[in-house]
Amino acid sequence: MSIASGLPIRRSVAKFTADPLPDGAVSAAVEAASMAPNHFLSAPTRMYNLGPETVNKLKALNEDKAKMFDTVPNWMLVTIKTEHLDESGGISAKLALEDHAAVSCAIQNFMQSLAEDGVGSKWMTGALGLDPNDIVKAANVPEGELMVGMIWYGVPATPLAEAKAPKRKLGVDELLIELP
Repeated sequence: MSIASGLPIRRSVAKFTADPLPDGAVSAAVEAASMAPNHFLSAPTRMYNLGPETVNKLKALNEDKAKMFDTVPNWMLVTIKTEHLDESGGISAKLALEDHAAVSCAIQNFMQSLAEDGVGSKWMTGALGLDPNDIVKAANVPEGELMVGMIWYGVPATPLAEAKAPKRKLGVDELLIELP
């Protein structure tokens, strides 16, 4: 399936079943993520498939959301590893921003590949109610990597083909600006 024809099925999914994932779906999705464009082949993307022990550490950090976290069958922590951080350790430097963009492309490829295998996903950041630094620490991520997102994924409670796309705020005519 082409990306263009597959995009309509990729939706953010928050409700999952306990059904097993299709064989090879995660490996194919990580392979798709690795194909994202990245400046000078810097390969800034790192992906950590969290097991139960690590998820339990996250639940302990936010007990108010532990019940919700229990409904998520699979967690993929995505970080950026870049040599180009600014003086304060942020990603505002030009090459760090390029690396951040590459990681975002990798996440989109990962999620799109999962969708093509019937696996639902949701890109989480602030809604986890956890400091990103606490998340990377709980996952034993090497020092210097920064969290870009947590991807929840699994077999969706409602098949992706039946999920309704939210109305977009901007249409193609508002997004595309033709210049002379």
